[in-house]
Amino acid sequence: RIALLEDAVRRLYREWFVHLRFPGHESVPVKDGVPEGWQPLILNEVCDAVGGGTPSTSRPEYWGGDVVWVTPTDVTRNDCLALLDSEKKITESGLASSSAKLVPPDTILMTSRASIGFFALMDKPACTNQGFISVLPKYANSRMFLLFNLLGRVEEMIGLATGATFKEISKKTFRALPVLWPTDELLKLFEDRAYPLIQQVRLNKKQIQHLASGRDLLLPRLM
Repeated sequence: RIALLEDAVRRLYREWFVHLRFPGHESVPVKDGVPEGWQPLILNEVCDAVGGGTPSTSRPEYWGGDVVWVTPTDVTRNDCLALLDSEKKITESGLASSSAKLVPPDTILMTSRASIGFFALMDKPACTNQGFISVLPKYANSRMFLLFNLLGRVEEMIGLATGATFKEISKKTFRALPVLWPTDELLKLFEDRAYPLIQQVRLNKKQIQHLASGRDLLLPRLM
């Protein structure tokens, strides 16, 4: 069900914003592949790109707190867009001592180093290590559009990545990526249709987690 829900949003995104068969498209003039009212912009104009950081591992007082601290492994091992928690936590002092930044719930977390282009959304404030670009939309009702636009551009971003030891797409390169920006009305319509499906993904993920916990408690007793 999770896979079907995510695929439904991907298909809807492609139908509206790739094939340009969005609601009312029949009456919208298209010139050079750009529907009337849409704008060619760059990502820096529509979102903020925030990096992460790691507190000193030699300072135990920075670790084991309550602050969610996401690493690429948390995301690459996750099987859907909804990430419920991080394996490691840091303290408030660990957050303050590092370049990690606390971002609000539903920030688009994108891995940007080595394993580039894995995505996650959390329903709580979180920070990341330096292997991420956290994407914060500047405009209301554009989160789902940005997320699925970026999901469709992973190969493009990998091609722009640099680095000798491991590839990384820099925040500067990311911010300069072009994006064809739809009208506010269409962004809101897509957000209203897509976000409830992603919320359902999150709910299903939580149900799976609760069922797995119940199974792990019951199995030893049954044995």
